[in-house]
Formats: sequence, structure tokens, C-alpha cells
Amino acid sequence: MKVKETETSLSRESVAMDKLRDRTDELELIISSLTIFALFSIPGWLFDKIADIYTHLSTSLAIAGIVGTSLLAGTSYGLAVCFLVHLMARAYWVGLIGLRSVFPDGINWSKTPGLGPLSRQYYRDTLPNLDTVIRSTDRLASSLFAVISMLTLSILWFGTILVLILVISGVIGARFGLTNTGMGVGAVILLVVFLCVPLLVYLLDAQLLARFSRLRENRILVGTVSFLRRIAGLAYPQRLVLPVQLTLQSNTRPVAFFIALILSTMVIVMVGNTSAAAWRNFTLSEEFVYLDSAQVQGGLRSTYYEDMPSSLDRLRGWPRVDSFNQGGSFARLFLPYHPLRDNLVLDQLCGSAEEAPDKIACLRQLWAVEIDGRAVSLEDFEAAERADLGMRGLIGLVPLGGLEPGLRRIEVVWNPSGEEDAVALDDRYTQVNSRYVIPIAFSPSFEMPLDTSDK
Repeated sequence: MKVKETETSLSRESVAMDKLRDRTDELELIISSLTIFALFSIPGWLFDKIADIYTHLSTSLAIAGIVGTSLLAGTSYGLAVCFLVHLMARAYWVGLIGLRSVFPDGINWSKTPGLGPLSRQYYRDTLPNLDTVIRSTDRLASSLFAVISMLTLSILWFGTILVLILVISGVIGARFGLTNTGMGVGAVILLVVFLCVPLLVYLLDAQLLARFSRLRENRILVGTVSFLRRIAGLAYPQRLVLPVQLTLQSNTRPVAFFIALILSTMVIVMVGNTSAAAWRNFTLSEEFVYLDSAQVQGGLRSTYYEDMPSSLDRLRGWPRVDSFNQGGSFARLFLPYHPLRDNLVLDQLCGSAEEAPDKIACLRQLWAVEIDGRAVSLEDFEAAERADLGMRGLIGLVPLGGLEPGLRRIEVVWNPSGEEDAVALDDRYTQVNSRYVIPIAFSPSFEMPLDTSDK
């Protein structure tokens, strides 16, 4: 009786699963069509949100924001492509089912114009029938949908752990002036946990213990494998990922599936890094060989001018004037305060924000301004909050009196007291000081008197 009851229960569960399976195809189509547009839109939205607060971020938040945004962007693009392929496969499957219902006999080989006897026989031997194509397409679409879910969970799990490790290691390294070094050490530790430990488990368990059964009685070796397997379990949520992974892997080509899974993860990371690099830079093209970044460093760059707004401006804590065309007696100059860049240097110049008797005077020490080789005093530069730029800093006037009409250059130096042999404050600084050259087209609307104060 118990056996019959068990069989009846299993039969009911099987029927229920079949009914549920009939409904998943429609759900897959709905989910794919709704999420494709959202996934392609998420990276741009993320970049805009990070750009809005980029100059406000601390070291830990900057690390988390950049790394997290890169991974989420890569994941979004990767999943969007997978959903697009899934939608195409499922749509093809729907078309095949409709074709099968209208023409149940499939291809009518007696009416195939343009095919000779040899070609007709070749296609009859090689082409699958509609039922086979329907089953294969259905299997591909369902498997791809499961892979999408598995990749999402794996990447989000990996990204969360990566961000936490890099933030903690970066903050610890920053205390010793070794932010990048600390992040590098954290990345190596994470690499060992995610790659080396699972590889070691594979060598000990799947190779050594599988070939030498006597070693299974060695408690030390068995305990080591068990301990390493628990550490490897930190790499991804096993209860959520492994059922899907092992089901697909064991019912397909195991080695090919595993290689494809690893490659897809690497591609997602590469796409995310490339997207983040394109977000922060003017171009990733290497074709600008005659006018590269080094050559435009001293030329016109739109970020210097507030009437030439671009998506890169919010990421660059660069000085800027109101316009390239100047026709008055003064040019308005804004010197942004970027805490992530400036605080360590200001602490060295003024001790600390609490110790500085005049914080504005301390900020003025961070900059030096000249126009056509003539020094500009910063004593009159005042504190400014630019909500339109999302920045704070100093704002003042650069006198243009006495200059001949034409192309003039305002030269701004960040950290002018820094020397090449100065002790590095932190290894995240690539240079001790920075020089910004802002060209302006000086065309006075009226004749200004010449400046004779130096004569």
C-alpha cells in the first residue's frame, strides 16, 4: 500500500510539474522582453548617479563606487545579451510550433523547386525534422534562462565580496600611505580563495582520492579536503548556484560547459571595466596617434569652460573659467576642491582641518595661477559652492588688463610646492603636482588701458 501511495504521489508531482512547465514558456517570454530594455539602461543610469557624487566620495566609497559600478555594468550588458538571445530562441520556438501545427508533415520533399536529386537526398539525410528542432530550441532557451539566473547570482555574490575586500584592504593600506598596494594584496587574497582553493580541492579530491582509494582512509587528507571545500564555498552561494550548474553541466558537455562558464564570467568583467574606462575617458581608441592625450594636455579641453558642458566634467576636479571667449576686464576662475585628491596634501600643508587657523587661506596654498607668465594673487579668491557643478572650491577673478587681444593662456598649478623628490603621501598619487593650461580668446569689446603698474 505504501508503495502504491508513493507511486501515486510521484505521479501527481510529475503531472503538476508538467503543468507548471507549460506555463514557464510564457513567463520566460514576458521576463525577457521586460528586462532587456532595463538591463541596457542600467549602466548609463549608474554612471550618471556616481558622476553626480564622484567628487564627494571618500576613499572607501570611491573604491566601492568604481568597482561596484564596473561589475554591475558588465553584468547588466552580459545579461542583456543573454536575454536577447533567449528571446530570439524562444520566439523561434514559438514560430516552429505554429509551423508544426499548420504543416504537421513537415517538408514536402516532392515539391522542392530548385533542388536536384542529389541535393534533395543530401538535405533529407542531414536536415532535422520540425519536432527535433522544436525540442532542441526549447532545450536551448530553457537552459539559457537557467544560466542567466546562475550568472546573476554568481556575479552579484562575487561583486559583493570583491567590493568588501577591496574597501577594507584599501582603507587599511591608506593608513600607511599604501592604498593601491593594500587593494592589490586584497585582490590577491581573493584570487587565492576563488581560484586556487577550488583548484586544490579538485586536484586532491577528483584526481588524487579518486585514483587512490586507500587515501580515503587518511583522516588528515580527508579533513583537509573538507576544510578547503568549506573555504571554496565562500566563492559563491552553493545552495543556489550548484543545483543549476551541476544539472546543466552533467546533462551537457561538462568540460565545454565549465570552460564556457569561466569565459563568460571573464567577458562580463572585461566588458564592465571597458564600460567604466569609456565613462571616465574621452576615448579608448588608439587611433589618435597624432593628437593623443599628452598633446592635448596644453590645448583647449572643454572641461575648462563652463559653457561647454560634457558628461566628463563631473568626474574631473579641474579648474575652469566661464567661457573660452573673453571680452571683459576679468575672467572668472573656479578652483574646485576635491577631498579625495586634496585632503592629504592639505593636511601636509596645514596640519589638519582642525588645526588650520584659516581654512580658506589653506585652500589657497593648494593652487598657483598665472596668465601669460604673470602671477595672479589668490588673496581675493573666496569660498564657493557650485550646485550646478556639484562642487565646492575657490572662485576669483583673473585680471586681463594690459593684455593684447588674441589667444592667451591661463596656467593653473595644483600643489605648486610639491617637488619631484617629495615624499609620496600615498601610492594612489601618480604625480606630485598637476599643471592645467586654459587657453582663452581675448577680444575686448572696448579699448582697455594698458597696465603700467610694473613699469
